[in-house]
Parts: sequence; C-alpha cells; structure tokens
Amino acid sequence: MSQTERSPLYYHPGQAFLSQYAGEATIAAMVMAYVTFLHAEADLQNECPIPLAAIYRQFGMPEPLRAPLVDQQGILVDGNAGLILIKEDDPIVRQRFTEGHELMELLFDAHEQASAVYPLHWQAAEKERWCDRGAAELLMPGASFVPAVQALGVSLQTGQILAQRYVTSLMATLLHMIHYTSEPYALVMWHPAYSNQELARAGKMRSQPPKKLRIWWRVCSPGWAGGFIPRNKSVTPNSLIARTHMTRQSHNGPDQMHLGVRSIRCYTEAMPLQIADKSCVLSLLQYREGF
Repeated sequence: MSQTERSPLYYHPGQAFLSQYAGEATIAAMVMAYVTFLHAEADLQNECPIPLAAIYRQFGMPEPLRAPLVDQQGILVDGNAGLILIKEDDPIVRQRFTEGHELMELLFDAHEQASAVYPLHWQAAEKERWCDRGAAELLMPGASFVPAVQALGVSLQTGQILAQRYVTSLMATLLHMIHYTSEPYALVMWHPAYSNQELARAGKMRSQPPKKLRIWWRVCSPGWAGGFIPRNKSVTPNSLIARTHMTRQSHNGPDQMHLGVRSIRCYTEAMPLQIADKSCVLSLLQYREGF
C-alpha cells in the first residue's frame, strides 16, 4: 500500500466530527467543539501531557512521519489517508504543537469537502490562527489549564512550569495563558531594530543609525486596559526591559511604560531570549492603574 493510499482502518477525524456536529455555525465554535470531540473520542480525560498517539489510534491514523522539511513545520499531505509530515529537526515541543496544528487542518480539510452543509468562509491567515488556537487547546485543555493558572498566578514562571507539565513551548504556553486570563496582561516581544524613519534618514545621510529595542509583536488579554500597543515602538533606556537587554539577566518590578500616546504603569517581568541571531527580550506586562 502506498503512503497516500487510505488504510482500511482509517476514519477521517474531521469528517467524523462534522457528521455529528450540530452546534453553532461559527469557526470559533466549530474548532473548540472539534477539540472536545478529539479528546472524548480518544478517552483523554486527565492525561498530562496529552498523548497524541491515542488520537491517531482511535482514528486508525498513521503516526506523523518526520521529514527534512524546509521553511515549513508540518504538512497535511493527504487528509483522506491521514498522512502528516513533521519537521524532523524541530524541538519536541514544537513538533507536538505542529502535530496539533495539522490535526486541526483535518477539520478544515473535511469542511471544504462538506462546504454545502457548513457554508463558512475564511482567509488563509485566519485559518492558520484557528489551527494554532485549536492546537493550544488540544495540548493544554482549559479544564485543567485554567485551574492551574489560577492556582499558580499569571507569570513567566508559571508559563515555564506549565510548559514542562504539558510538554509545550514556553511561548505557546504563555500565549494560551494570555488568552484565558481576564486580568489586564500583555505579552510583548522586543528586538533590536531600526524604525522606517531612521532607515530613511540613514539613506539620506549615508550612515547607519544604532539599532533600538523595539516591539516585534504583542498579544493582549481580553482584560487589557493599558490602551493600544503600537508595533515598532521603542523602549526607554531606563526601563526594566532595556536593563534586561543590556545585562542579559531577567528583571521584574514596577515600571513606567511609554506605549502608544500615553504613559502607563505596569508590573513588568522581563527575560532575555535568543531567537536565531537576535538578542530579544520577552516581557509580561500587568497594567496597574495608579500603581
């Protein structure tokens, strides 16, 4: 039997789910219900970390194949055969998240085949975001994840503890935590970069300006009250984040942050991270009015 030929035992999990799904016709509701379905079908209750192999066995799926992929973490090769490729040299936590992502891709694969019954539409970027969201929920079920966060408190340390518990990356764990907390938190990644204005001036002056530590990306909790955080905003030299970048040591404490059009007070946790050739800083900001 060829790799793409369907096994007689294989049952497409996305098709199995849609054949009985009668819930709300939104992408969010469908993805979350699908995650619940996968957990229930594989009889995954309090397991931690989530054994993805149990899901594959339940649907007669072959284990994902590790392959020397370039510029991709995973590929759903054939939904009708359940064939998935995973980048072989990624860390285990990244591979597990990619497996979760591709299991979500099977839902969208099935939906495209049944679009007349479930007429939902999405852009490619939106689908990728929901596959990531579903993968996070699959690996870190809210039923156990939320009580753990409530017991430990929202912090970078909690993210590290739960990342080990669920065998997920620190970043995926922190993003999942930010999604679930109702308190005013923002997760912000800083990196050394130029602004467009600095690059324009440098072109005119034929000189290269010094790089500043700027916002690379940010994610805010539903309860964030600190206002809009603009991408590419630079950090002030006397902030805890700048100190973390200079010393390559973690720092935490109260800080005055100049974000957007106003200055806000935050309790800041900052830790240095090396991402490829960039010396970055990951910060967790808790907005505290009148702090």
